[in-house]
Amino acid sequence: MHGNLGPIRRARIIRRDDTWTFAETEILRRHWPDIALLRKVLPHRTAGAMRFMAKKCGLVPDKIQNVWTGAQDKKLRQMAAAGDTRKQIAAELGLTVAQIDNRLLYRKINIAKRPPKESGNPLFDEVRRRAFNLNMTGADLDRSLGNQRIFRSHGKGQRVSTDAIHRAVKALGGVLKIEWIDE
Repeated sequence: MHGNLGPIRRARIIRRDDTWTFAETEILRRHWPDIALLRKVLPHRTAGAMRFMAKKCGLVPDKIQNVWTGAQDKKLRQMAAAGDTRKQIAAELGLTVAQIDNRLLYRKINIAKRPPKESGNPLFDEVRRRAFNLNMTGADLDRSLGNQRIFRSHGKGQRVSTDAIHRAVKALGGVLKIEWIDE
């Protein structure tokens, strides 16, 4: 060790007393929502400490709690059974989506599955509708056909091979039949 000193850093001044003075609270009240300005004026206070003190001073309103009523619970159950989205339920009840999520978890309510959207291909749509009626997801159907991503990720206008449709119809217990209409 031959006299190598590390870089000399200036020591931070740390206050031993973390109570807020009257002058600090007045500065906080005067400039409250502007945290950037407050950080410059009160450099020894963190943003979290400023928010905490602002809440204690009444500058931040209390969170509005919802007390669930029987009527709200009934409406929640009805809308969940109908398959409405969380966003639709929240708009109907005048609550946030997070409040709806928490209540669904607390009450152990599941939102009903919605039938698959139409893709424009009648054979493909019929296979997906049959799988939905059998409580199979697109992933379950794909797994039963050899784990190809055919029925879970199909977009509108995409082509599906007739072989895949034939194998899906056979796996779902159906028969693919061609019927000719004579005029």
